[in-house]
Amino acid sequence: MTDQFISAGEHKWLQQSGLVMLLPHGYMGQGAEHSSCRIERFLQLSDDDEDDIPDFADGFGRRQAQRANWQVMNLSTPANYFHALRRQQHRDFRKPMVVASPKNLFRLRQCVSPLSDMELDTRFQRLIGERDPEIAAHPDKVERLVFCSGKIYYELVAERERLGLKNVAIITLEQLAPFPFDRVKQVMERYSHVDIGDGVHPGQLVWCQEEPKNMGPWAYVRPRFVTTAREGFDQDLVMRYIGRRAAASPATGYPKLHNAEQEAILREAVWVHRDPRSGGQLLSTATLILAGLSDLRAAREAQLPVA
Repeated sequence: MTDQFISAGEHKWLQQSGLVMLLPHGYMGQGAEHSSCRIERFLQLSDDDEDDIPDFADGFGRRQAQRANWQVMNLSTPANYFHALRRQQHRDFRKPMVVASPKNLFRLRQCVSPLSDMELDTRFQRLIGERDPEIAAHPDKVERLVFCSGKIYYELVAERERLGLKNVAIITLEQLAPFPFDRVKQVMERYSHVDIGDGVHPGQLVWCQEEPKNMGPWAYVRPRFVTTAREGFDQDLVMRYIGRRAAASPATGYPKLHNAEQEAILREAVWVHRDPRSGGQLLSTATLILAGLSDLRAAREAQLPVA
């Protein structure tokens, strides 16, 4: 049904549809059958080409939506959900919309929107920038830029607050497809001090997701971030991936293992450590853990105590 009619109906028969599909999606330790709506498959069916040169001029988002076969969303605020549905009705054209709907956001205390976000002169936001006023006001102090989508945003913010970090900015892609090239370019311009890599090794521009590496938005967003950097700044971007490793199953069925995986993802995504021995090079948590394991192994081989 999805492949034959919804994603390809306009291309085949010039028949527009405004169908909205709300699909449960979110990793909460409930097992493989209760975690993923297989969002990667809907993104794979999106017909926007990763190598198309984006038009960064005003009105790009509307023109892009008119050309696309559908929209894929992973929303993080009630106001944006309201505007996404409202936009479906008020447009002068119709496109199907796929919405990944995390169930726990219904009862998450932090997931709220003031009425002012739904009043006159407000609209749907394809991308939501850094929401901490202090961090947003000092982009020159940001050393790591984390892009994500959906409910993991709130967990990343909680981990950042727990560690007391003010040098990490967290951005949410509310609309995954069509990809918001123009909005991503604006964010990258704002945080121009963040290291984007040397063309071979990743820098501090991060994509963080809950899904395994062979699932979720990673395969879709990665080349589009590269296109944005190439066409917008004439730079070679190497995006850093942080999430679960590739797997056959979408999620584990063991709550303790799920929690351990989730904690490792959050810690790795937001904690950037400056090593004075490396001339100011930024090292991630994984690098530090591996270094610690190497020291432990070497000490055991030499039968020396570990500091």
